[in-house]
Amino acid sequence: MSSFGALLVALLIAAVTAIPQAANPQPNCNNPGMSNGILPECWGILGMTDYTKAWWAANSTKCNAGTGFSTCFMQVYNLGANDCTGIKPSTCNSPDPSRYTPQEWYVLYNIFAVNQVFYSLYTAIGNANTLASERVGAIVSLLNPPVTSNVIAHDLLGALAAGLALLPGPSGIIAGTLVKAAQQVPAVGGLLFPVGTTDTRVAQWANINNEVATVVQTYQSNVSDIIPAINNDLNNFLTFAGSGDFSVHPLPDLSDESDALLQGLTTFIIGKALDANNIHINRATNVNVQQLQQSSGNDLSFDTGCANGYDAEGICGPYWFDPATTTTYTLNNYKTMTKSFHDEMETMFGNWTSGNLLFGGAARCQASGGLVNGDLSSTIIKPGASSYVTLDCLSSAKICTFNPDSLDVDKEFTDCPSQPGYVANGCSGTCGDSSGSTFEVNVPNGYIGAYLTSANPNDCIPNTPNPHGAVVWLVLTQLASQPASGPGFDSPTVATKNPPPGGFFGTGGPDAGPPPKFLCFDKAL
Repeated sequence: MSSFGALLVALLIAAVTAIPQAANPQPNCNNPGMSNGILPECWGILGMTDYTKAWWAANSTKCNAGTGFSTCFMQVYNLGANDCTGIKPSTCNSPDPSRYTPQEWYVLYNIFAVNQVFYSLYTAIGNANTLASERVGAIVSLLNPPVTSNVIAHDLLGALAAGLALLPGPSGIIAGTLVKAAQQVPAVGGLLFPVGTTDTRVAQWANINNEVATVVQTYQSNVSDIIPAINNDLNNFLTFAGSGDFSVHPLPDLSDESDALLQGLTTFIIGKALDANNIHINRATNVNVQQLQQSSGNDLSFDTGCANGYDAEGICGPYWFDPATTTTYTLNNYKTMTKSFHDEMETMFGNWTSGNLLFGGAARCQASGGLVNGDLSSTIIKPGASSYVTLDCLSSAKICTFNPDSLDVDKEFTDCPSQPGYVANGCSGTCGDSSGSTFEVNVPNGYIGAYLTSANPNDCIPNTPNPHGAVVWLVLTQLASQPASGPGFDSPTVATKNPPPGGFFGTGGPDAGPPPKFLCFDKAL
């Protein structure tokens, strides 16, 4: 580069570096009346925790003995007509920032904010009361659990409390603050997330609506007791206000969040109803059933109905797919294997829960060891400095994983015994060769195991289609040296399309013995 070029580059660099760089604007914490004056970071910038402690040490004697912190603070500043420790509309009003120093105003505003947030939560729970009874009634009607089975009443309370972790947006942020702070304040944590109770009352399904109404009312009463426990105790108040999350405007209004609050409760009830009905969650790991159908459809024993993809709820046919874990889930009624739960899943996921809460949560719960001491509340609350609520064990339905590698009648699943009736065999004479030497193999609706992927189907006799598929007879050529009967059928030695030297069902080569027999699948999609 010439000296002129080097000089030009140096001048350009100097010119660029001389341009003033825009600095991040400093929060205007000294003028809370301005639109940007109510900010979470101002609590720390103004040194509010130390200020509040010093104020209480110097001024608590100005109030009558036994007067709580917030009540005393408001009395000193001539706001005694306000009651920010109770659940009453229009009795706790936002202070006028023009009348106070920034530090005085931030204390007053946080007293107001704590009251308003919990009042809106109290209102949301009240709004959820009738809604909860309606939804639980609809769930019971849909899944029809045995009326003599039951759930622990205290678990219903824990499931309702878990709904806080499901609140979206700004409501979710403030709910996260409540969860974390509550675990540091036992007087509040025991009300917001009741743990370790000795209440072991059971609620039978026949009376579940009344029990749910009682649980909702109990939780609403708990929330009303939280406000004085925070605002009338200096240390409790600083635990909640110290995060800065209450120093926001407008405040999150939880009163419209009844739907989200109830998802924890309804997910729990659905899981319990499935369990009571002997309906299990089945899954195929590392399987995207849509991709399987699209890439291997001609090689599958039956059409899964998923070639066109998933709907808005992640459902196709009797399946729900979890893209986060590449796992396909389905429901399996051990009383009626041919039952499809497509319609039920559409109703449940469209109204009361989600595939991630019901299926994914149950899987994560099972992987983590299940309920802690059999108690839901003790399981979902994770205490400590980074305390949080986990929703994984709201769904307690049993999970069984399809075995992709075995045709053995005793190995339907890798982690559960085979269900009664799986691969029940018997001659039907309705398809196969002219002698009628065929076998009917029963697999559950939504099956994704070796009988779907390890067999080579030929055309056979389809019955009348229904809205979600058809009852289909499929014939599989048996490359074996012995008739497909007896112990050899029940316990084949391999699970691949290519038979071993002795064939699937005996010794000798694939060309030895009698002509090929046929295997029929009875599959209701």
